Amino acid sequence: MRKFWLGPVVSTFIGLLYYIYLYYSVKGVSPGVDSNYSYVFMSIVVANVIGQVISRLDKKLDRWIPWRKYMAGRLLLGIVLNSLAAITIILLLGWLFLSLVDNMAKLNELWDTHHETILKLGIITLAGVIIYTVIYFALFSYKQYAVVQIDNVKGKRKQLQLQFEALKSQLSPHYLFNCLNTISSLIFKDPHLAEDFIRRLAETYQYILSNNEKQFVTLEEEVEFVKAYNYLLQVRFENNLRIEINLPPNIMDSKMPPLTLQMLVENAVKHNVITREQPLDIYIHAIDNTDIRVTNSKTTTPSNVSSFHVGLDNIKKRYQYFTKRQIKVEDSNRFTIQLPVIHEIAQSA
Repeated sequence: MRKFWLGPVVSTFIGLLYYIYLYYSVKGVSPGVDSNYSYVFMSIVVANVIGQVISRLDKKLDRWIPWRKYMAGRLLLGIVLNSLAAITIILLLGWLFLSLVDNMAKLNELWDTHHETILKLGIITLAGVIIYTVIYFALFSYKQYAVVQIDNVKGKRKQLQLQFEALKSQLSPHYLFNCLNTISSLIFKDPHLAEDFIRRLAETYQYILSNNEKQFVTLEEEVEFVKAYNYLLQVRFENNLRIEINLPPNIMDSKMPPLTLQMLVENAVKHNVITREQPLDIYIHAIDNTDIRVTNSKTTTPSNVSSFHVGLDNIKKRYQYFTKRQIKVEDSNRFTIQLPVIHEIAQSA
C-alpha cells in the first residue's frame, strides 16, 4: 500500500513545483490565492500521467535491457525514452487542455502563444528525467549490492552449518564408544599408555573445538591434526593400520576446510575391516602441487557400516565454497579421493 501511494504523492508534489516555477517565470511573483486552479489541476494531472508512463516504461526496459548486462546502454536509453515520453505527454495534454480552456485548437497557435513556457517546461522536464533516471539507477545499484551482501551472509551461514555437521560427525556416539572402549582396555593392560591416549584424545578434541567455526585451515595444520589422530588409531589397530604422508613443503600453507583429511582417514578406517590378515594402508600425497590424493587399500567391508557418502558429500559442498574445481573420486582396486590445492580463497571468508 505504501508503495502504491508513494508514486502519486511524489508526482503531485512535482506537478505543484512545475506550476510554481512556470507561474513565477512568467509573472515574476509566486502564485497566490488568486491563482488559476485549472492550471494547477492540469500540472498535477500531467505530472501523474508522466510518472505512471515512465514507471511502466522503466519496468519494461528492465526486462528487455537488464541493468546488469547493459548498464551504460540502459542508462542512456532510459534517459532518451523517458524524456521523449514526458515531453510528448506534456505537449499532447497541454494542447488538449488549452484547446478546451483557451480555445487553442491549432498547434501553431499554442506554440506562438506559449513557446517560451513550452521551452522552459521542456528543459526542466529533461533535467528532471535525467535526475530521476540517475536516482533509479542508484537505487538499482544499492539493491544489487544489498542482494550480494545477503547472498554472502547466506553463504557464510551455509558454510558454518556444513562445518557444524562435520563437527557433529566427529562427536558421534560411535566415535566416542570406540575411544572409551580403547581407554577401558588400556587402563588394566597399560595405565601409562592409557594416560597418554587420554591426553592425545584431549588434544584432538581441542583442535576440533577450536576450528569448528573456521571456514578453512592450512594444510600444515590439518596434517598435524591427522598425525595426532593417527596416534589414537595406532593404539587401536597397532601395525595393522599404516598411514603415510608425503606432501611437499611448498603447498603446506595452502587452504582446506577443517577436518577434511581426518574425515577421509576416518572413512577409510570405518569402511574396511582392519586385522593382521587384512591390514589397511592409507597414503596421502600430492600431484604436481595442484592436487592432494588420499588413497587407501580395500579390505573386507564391515556388515554393520552405513554408506560413506554423507561425509564425502559434506567435504564436496565445503570445497565448492572455495573453488570451482571438482573433487574427484576413484573406486577401483583402491579407493582414491583427489582434492584440489587451494592457494587463494576466492570468496570472502
